[in-house]
Amino acid sequence: MLSPNHKSSRRTAGALVALLAVFVVQGVLAAAAAAPLSDAEKIQALIRTVEGRKDLQFIRLDVAHSAREAANVLRIKLAFAGDRVKTVDDFIDHVATATQSGKPYYVRYPDGTEVTSAEFLRQELKRIEHPPAAKRAIKR
Repeated sequence: MLSPNHKSSRRTAGALVALLAVFVVQGVLAAAAAAPLSDAEKIQALIRTVEGRKDLQFIRLDVAHSAREAANVLRIKLAFAGDRVKTVDDFIDHVATATQSGKPYYVRYPDGTEVTSAEFLRQELKRIEHPPAAKRAIKR
């Protein structure tokens, strides 16, 4: 039979191991959250951003499209571009901003304001690359 002091020291050791595990996990998560995204991850984040913006219309060839339709077009164009798209800038400049004929895409906000898709995507890229401090804290 174990003495009361031995049981207490085992509980203390177990608590210390659990606490250490929590710190290790937090450190790993913090490092992962702080790690910069690859260009491929940024491209996918931009497409997900477009898809999630159900409040916006995406204008292509003078026709308004839903966020889902716009995201699907971007995915298809990215697939066709293949290895010609190496960076997020390649994606924005050569896939996500104009038709093959060069006619620009636009994004229409609920108030009717329109901006080029390039302007919209570059703004969203800034948010992806530099999330507000509150969002960074939540990710950890």
